[in-house]
Amino acid sequence: MTPRFLPGKDKPTGSILNDPKVRGIIYQAVTLLLLVIFIYWVTTNTIENLKRANIASGYGFLNGRAGFDVGQSLIAYSSDSTYGRALVVGFLNTILVAVAGIITTTIIGFLVGIGRLSKNWLIAKLSMVYVEVFRNIPPLLVIFFWYSGVLAVLPQPRDSVALPLDMYINNRGLAFPRPVFESGSQFIFLPLSSR
Repeated sequence: MTPRFLPGKDKPTGSILNDPKVRGIIYQAVTLLLLVIFIYWVTTNTIENLKRANIASGYGFLNGRAGFDVGQSLIAYSSDSTYGRALVVGFLNTILVAVAGIITTTIIGFLVGIGRLSKNWLIAKLSMVYVEVFRNIPPLLVIFFWYSGVLAVLPQPRDSVALPLDMYINNRGLAFPRPVFESGSQFIFLPLSSR
Protein backbone atom coordinates (compact mmCIF):
# COMPACT_ATOMS: atom_id res chain seq x y z
CA MET A 1 0.00 0.00 0.00
CA THR A 2 1.43 3.36 -1.13
CA PRO A 3 1.11 6.20 1.34
CA ARG A 4 -1.17 9.07 0.42
CA PHE A 5 0.00 12.60 1.03
CA LEU A 6 -2.40 15.32 1.89
CA PRO A 7 -1.85 18.96 0.86
CA GLY A 8 0.07 20.85 3.49
CA LYS A 9 1.69 17.72 4.81
CA ASP A 10 5.40 17.13 4.36
CA LYS A 11 6.42 15.42 1.14
CA PRO A 12 8.99 12.69 1.24
CA THR A 13 12.48 13.90 0.60
CA GLY A 14 14.14 12.43 -2.46
CA SER A 15 16.81 13.49 -4.90
CA ILE A 16 17.19 17.24 -5.33
CA LEU A 17 17.21 16.70 -9.10
CA ASN A 18 13.57 15.65 -8.94
CA ASP A 19 12.56 19.21 -8.01
CA PRO A 20 11.52 21.04 -11.24
CA LYS A 21 12.75 24.41 -9.96
CA VAL A 22 16.21 23.11 -9.17
CA ARG A 23 16.37 21.23 -12.48
CA GLY A 24 15.40 24.45 -14.34
CA ILE A 25 18.14 26.43 -12.58
CA ILE A 26 20.71 23.73 -13.38
CA TYR A 27 19.68 23.67 -17.06
CA GLN A 28 19.93 27.45 -17.27
CA ALA A 29 23.35 27.48 -15.58
CA VAL A 30 24.67 24.78 -17.92
CA THR A 31 23.29 26.63 -20.96
CA LEU A 32 24.86 29.90 -19.79
CA LEU A 33 28.20 28.18 -19.18
CA LEU A 34 28.12 26.59 -22.67
CA LEU A 35 27.27 29.97 -24.21
CA VAL A 36 30.18 31.68 -22.42
CA ILE A 37 32.56 28.92 -23.51
CA PHE A 38 31.33 29.21 -27.13
CA ILE A 39 31.75 33.02 -27.17
CA TYR A 40 35.24 32.69 -25.66
CA TRP A 41 36.21 30.08 -28.26
CA VAL A 42 34.90 32.19 -31.18
CA THR A 43 36.64 35.32 -29.87
CA THR A 44 40.03 33.70 -29.30
CA ASN A 45 39.81 31.84 -32.62
CA THR A 46 38.99 35.07 -34.47
CA ILE A 47 41.82 37.01 -32.81
CA GLU A 48 44.31 34.23 -33.59
CA ASN A 49 43.21 34.01 -37.24
CA LEU A 50 43.39 37.79 -37.66
CA LYS A 51 46.95 37.82 -36.24
CA ARG A 52 47.96 34.93 -38.48
CA ALA A 53 46.55 36.71 -41.57
CA ASN A 54 48.22 39.99 -40.54
CA ILE A 55 44.86 41.81 -40.47
CA ALA A 56 44.55 44.69 -38.03
CA SER A 57 41.41 44.82 -35.94
CA GLY A 58 39.90 47.85 -34.32
CA TYR A 59 38.89 51.28 -35.58
CA GLY A 60 42.28 52.50 -36.79
CA PHE A 61 41.16 52.11 -40.41
CA LEU A 62 38.82 55.08 -39.96
CA ASN A 63 41.84 57.38 -40.26
CA GLY A 64 42.88 55.88 -43.62
CA ARG A 65 42.11 57.32 -47.04
CA ALA A 66 38.71 56.19 -48.33
CA GLY A 67 39.53 56.32 -52.06
CA PHE A 68 35.92 56.44 -53.26
CA ASP A 69 33.42 59.16 -54.00
CA VAL A 70 29.96 59.63 -52.52
CA GLY A 71 27.24 60.84 -54.85
CA GLN A 72 25.75 63.38 -52.45
CA SER A 73 27.16 64.84 -49.28
CA LEU A 74 25.97 67.55 -46.94
CA ILE A 75 29.53 68.28 -45.82
CA ALA A 76 32.74 68.59 -47.82
CA TYR A 77 33.94 65.16 -48.98
CA SER A 78 36.29 63.85 -51.67
CA SER A 79 37.96 60.54 -52.43
CA ASP A 80 40.97 61.74 -50.42
CA SER A 81 38.87 62.01 -47.25
CA THR A 82 39.07 59.40 -44.50
CA TYR A 83 36.79 56.46 -43.89
CA GLY A 84 35.59 58.25 -40.75
CA ARG A 85 34.52 61.25 -42.85
CA ALA A 86 32.75 58.88 -45.27
CA LEU A 87 30.94 57.32 -42.30
CA VAL A 88 29.79 60.75 -41.10
CA VAL A 89 28.64 61.60 -44.66
CA GLY A 90 26.67 58.34 -44.72
CA PHE A 91 25.03 59.12 -41.37
CA LEU A 92 24.08 62.63 -42.51
CA ASN A 93 22.70 61.32 -45.81
CA THR A 94 20.62 58.76 -43.90
CA ILE A 95 19.22 61.47 -41.62
CA LEU A 96 18.45 63.68 -44.64
CA VAL A 97 16.60 60.87 -46.44
CA ALA A 98 14.70 59.93 -43.27
CA VAL A 99 13.58 63.51 -42.58
CA ALA A 100 12.63 64.08 -46.23
CA GLY A 101 10.73 60.78 -46.25
CA ILE A 102 8.86 61.60 -43.06
CA ILE A 103 7.85 65.03 -44.34
CA THR A 104 6.85 63.70 -47.78
CA THR A 105 4.83 60.77 -46.44
CA THR A 106 3.10 63.01 -43.93
CA ILE A 107 2.03 65.40 -46.68
CA ILE A 108 0.95 62.59 -49.02
CA GLY A 109 -0.93 60.80 -46.23
CA PHE A 110 -2.69 63.99 -45.20
CA LEU A 111 -3.71 64.81 -48.79
CA VAL A 112 -4.90 61.27 -49.53
CA GLY A 113 -6.81 61.17 -46.24
CA ILE A 114 -8.54 64.44 -47.07
CA GLY A 115 -9.15 63.09 -50.60
CA ARG A 116 -10.94 60.05 -49.19
CA LEU A 117 -13.28 62.34 -47.29
CA SER A 118 -13.95 64.49 -50.37
CA LYS A 119 -17.46 64.78 -51.75
CA ASN A 120 -16.00 64.74 -55.25
CA TRP A 121 -16.56 61.16 -56.47
CA LEU A 122 -13.40 61.02 -58.65
CA ILE A 123 -11.04 62.34 -55.96
CA ALA A 124 -12.56 60.05 -53.33
CA LYS A 125 -12.26 56.96 -55.56
CA LEU A 126 -8.69 57.79 -56.66
CA SER A 127 -7.69 58.24 -53.02
CA MET A 128 -9.38 54.97 -52.11
CA VAL A 129 -7.54 53.12 -54.91
CA TYR A 130 -4.23 54.66 -53.77
CA VAL A 131 -4.82 53.53 -50.19
CA GLU A 132 -5.95 50.02 -51.17
CA VAL A 133 -3.00 49.50 -53.53
CA PHE A 134 -0.25 50.81 -51.26
CA ARG A 135 -1.65 49.80 -47.86
CA ASN A 136 0.14 46.49 -47.34
CA ILE A 137 3.05 46.81 -49.73
CA PRO A 138 6.43 47.14 -47.98
CA PRO A 139 8.24 50.40 -48.83
CA LEU A 140 11.30 48.49 -50.06
CA LEU A 141 9.15 46.75 -52.67
CA VAL A 142 7.80 50.12 -53.82
CA ILE A 143 11.38 51.42 -54.10
CA PHE A 144 12.35 48.37 -56.18
CA PHE A 145 9.34 48.97 -58.43
CA TRP A 146 10.26 52.60 -59.07
CA TYR A 147 13.91 51.71 -59.61
CA SER A 148 13.45 48.61 -61.78
CA GLY A 149 10.09 49.34 -63.39
CA VAL A 150 10.41 53.06 -64.03
CA LEU A 151 13.99 54.36 -63.81
CA ALA A 152 15.66 51.32 -65.39
CA VAL A 153 13.56 51.59 -68.56
CA LEU A 154 14.50 55.24 -69.11
CA PRO A 155 17.34 55.95 -71.56
CA GLN A 156 21.01 56.46 -70.67
CA PRO A 157 22.19 60.05 -70.04
CA ARG A 158 23.57 60.38 -73.59
CA ASP A 159 20.13 59.55 -75.01
CA SER A 160 18.14 61.73 -72.59
CA VAL A 161 14.59 62.68 -73.49
CA ALA A 162 14.36 66.45 -73.97
CA LEU A 163 11.49 68.16 -72.18
CA PRO A 164 10.34 71.78 -72.39
CA LEU A 165 12.35 74.52 -70.64
CA ASP A 166 15.68 72.72 -71.24
CA MET A 167 14.82 69.84 -68.91
CA TYR A 168 16.03 66.30 -69.59
CA ILE A 169 14.96 62.96 -68.16
CA ASN A 170 17.06 59.79 -68.12
CA ASN A 171 17.73 56.81 -65.88
CA ARG A 172 19.64 59.06 -63.44
CA GLY A 173 16.61 61.28 -62.90
CA LEU A 174 15.31 64.65 -64.02
CA ALA A 175 17.86 67.34 -64.87
CA PHE A 176 16.91 70.96 -65.21
CA PRO A 177 18.86 74.22 -65.36
CA ARG A 178 19.85 75.73 -62.06
CA PRO A 179 19.41 79.46 -61.70
CA VAL A 180 22.69 81.28 -61.17
CA PHE A 181 22.26 84.59 -59.37
CA GLU A 182 25.02 87.08 -60.03
CA SER A 183 25.38 90.80 -59.47
CA GLY A 184 22.30 92.70 -60.62
CA SER A 185 20.04 89.64 -60.49
CA GLN A 186 18.03 91.14 -57.64
CA PHE A 187 16.32 93.34 -60.24
CA ILE A 188 14.65 90.25 -61.73
CA PHE A 189 12.16 90.16 -58.88
CA LEU A 190 11.53 93.92 -58.87
CA PRO A 191 8.61 93.77 -61.36
CA LEU A 192 6.98 90.99 -59.35
CA SER A 193 7.10 92.87 -56.06
CA SER A 194 5.82 96.28 -57.17
CA ARG A 195 2.17 97.03 -57.92
